[in-house]
Parts: sequence; C-alpha cells; structure tokens
Amino acid sequence: MKRTILSLFVMTMALTAMADDVMQKKGDTYIVNTTTLCHKKGYKSTTPVEVHIQNGKVIKVVALPNKESKGYFKMILQRLLPLYNDIKVGKAEKLSTQQQVDAYTGATFSGNAVQANIKAALDYYKAHK
Repeated sequence: MKRTILSLFVMTMALTAMADDVMQKKGDTYIVNTTTLCHKKGYKSTTPVEVHIQNGKVIKVVALPNKESKGYFKMILQRLLPLYNDIKVGKAEKLSTQQQVDAYTGATFSGNAVQANIKAALDYYKAHK
C-alpha cells in the first residue's frame, strides 16, 4: 500500500514537472513549448515550436532547433509561421489542420510536422490555461 501511494506521488510530481516544461506564463502571455508535447517528425526529425498566446490570440510561433534541411525550413519560417501572427486561437486551430502546407512552403513533411506541433500547442493551451 505504501509503495502504491509513493508510486502515485512520484508519477504526479513527474507529470507536474513535465507540465511546467510545456507551458509557462510570462506576464499576460502564455508560451507553449512542444518539445516534449508533440513528437511528429518532419523529413529528418521532430520540429518543436513555441506558440505565444496573449488574450486569446496567437501572437507568434517560434521554431525551436531541429535537424530539418535548412533551405526548406527557411521557407516554413518565412511563409508558414507568419500566417499565425496576431490571429485568434480558434482561427489558428483551423489553420493548423489545413493540409495545404505545400502551397506555402514546398516542404511537405516538415510543414506537416510544424502544423501538428502548433495544433498540439493550441490543444494544450485550451486544456490547461
């Protein structure tokens, strides 16, 4: 019985620590980091992002370090991520499920992985804000 209670306590603490790594609040801005939240792979690796949300709007999406091809990923940085600047969370959710990433970036696998990361961040935000 003591062992079970101790195990539950340790698991709860681990989940709490993990949750702190996922979403932080700085002032009135929530920052959701998908490094441990979403493991969708692009062409070469995972493509974690930080989604910055303030007053129900996505302020910006910042790509975190990854191993994707720099040339293709540059297109995502220039063409896809700016689409999320200053839009309501609901609109951002709809955008994150669109499969027309090629039209914006030419980087199908990487773009789809970034979209999945953004969707995961928005879902997490809605569930934990």
